[in-house]
Amino acid sequence: MSTEDTKKVISRDEAHHRAGCLAFPQRCCPGSTTGVGLEPEFFPFLVDDSGRVLRRMVLHDPPQGVLSTVGDLAVADRRLRPGHEAASGVREFDVDNGGRITFEPGAQVEHSTCVHPGPSAALDDVDDMARRLAEAFRIRGARLAAVGLDQWTDVEDVPQQLPGERYVAQAEYYDRRGQWGALMMRHTASLQINVDLGREGVWQERWLTANLLAPILTAAFACSPSNEAVATRSRAWQELDHTRSGFPRLLLEGNPDPRRQWAQAALEADVMLFRSGKTGWSPGEPGFSFDRWIREGHPKHGWPTCEDFDYHLTTLFFEVRARGFLELRTGEAIPARWRAVPVVVACTMVYDDLARHHFLNLMEPHTQQLENLWHRAATDGVRDSQLRDLAGQTLELALERAPDLGPNLIAPHHLKPVRLFSKVYTQRGRMPADTLAERLAEDPAEALDWACGD
Repeated sequence: MSTEDTKKVISRDEAHHRAGCLAFPQRCCPGSTTGVGLEPEFFPFLVDDSGRVLRRMVLHDPPQGVLSTVGDLAVADRRLRPGHEAASGVREFDVDNGGRITFEPGAQVEHSTCVHPGPSAALDDVDDMARRLAEAFRIRGARLAAVGLDQWTDVEDVPQQLPGERYVAQAEYYDRRGQWGALMMRHTASLQINVDLGREGVWQERWLTANLLAPILTAAFACSPSNEAVATRSRAWQELDHTRSGFPRLLLEGNPDPRRQWAQAALEADVMLFRSGKTGWSPGEPGFSFDRWIREGHPKHGWPTCEDFDYHLTTLFFEVRARGFLELRTGEAIPARWRAVPVVVACTMVYDDLARHHFLNLMEPHTQQLENLWHRAATDGVRDSQLRDLAGQTLELALERAPDLGPNLIAPHHLKPVRLFSKVYTQRGRMPADTLAERLAEDPAEALDWACGD
């Protein structure tokens, strides 16, 4: 909480050290660990008897609201139980193995798994919970769709539904920056992949690898077509707030120290939210960075403390977020039949030493052009010949090296869709976005079937 007591103000050096050490702890994992957590999101739609979308479900609408639907599942299913009311102002649900079911501002349903020993265990957990959720929503006359952008309703028809003060202030902050905030918060869905850092000497490579994967994952698995892009969710992040998204400036400039890259990015990012005991949460102002807050203070919100800085770190949404582990935030929600593919590809590049080294040799020459590649990936995907070539080589490398991680980490049934995806999409310069757009043009109900995995 901000302060008027200058003795409590965090210094720039303190903030720099704190950011680097929280992102990449001084004692990273002693072994080359392979833990994986997944965070898939789903759009809930009410449909008519013919399967056509009536509207997006809202959080609070008994008996057909999202919360009451998940609440009834928690009563009937021992894997799920009501948890506490979160900062969002909405109750979360705990999964028996340590995961959670939470909700996004547009009532998207999110399943955050526990940390599993490898990608296949995490994927099996997601598949199991997705089936349980889908059946609970089917009983209510609803479907759960996994795509990057809601193609069936208008964003104006989907209100911001999280009543927590932070989320209200966050929405106002994004409104101050332009038109993309509402789309991102209420109309997009993702598939986040969380991986371990590993031992000294390895975590630095994994950090760089994860960032270099961003344009590859964006291009190959684009699943949010619009008139402007094949990966409209990524376009939203690219336009929304360049101070806290994309890639750390020092990484692009070739600075070799990830801690310094992250700390500098944190200081340069604008303050999204101010908090004080008197006014609660207030939106920040574009152009007012945390570094400026430290140097100049704020006429209304005083000076920042360590607590303010720690919260500020949670508002950074770079393509890879470092939090003692790595959050790969690039991925768009994708139908269940293809869900394993980006997970297997990303985890193989991060966890297999030979794959990682080959991938770094392939992509490191493009580090300074990373943002350009990312923009082209969102706009054109693998229609771009360079990105098609890079993505094709990456998928082939994953197919070659993933078996060496062993069936306990990547089971054979999760390798098959990687091979098929490469043939159906990447090698042909196509993406899931193409299939979705084609089916939407033919019949929106058929497109919904595809997005729901039917």
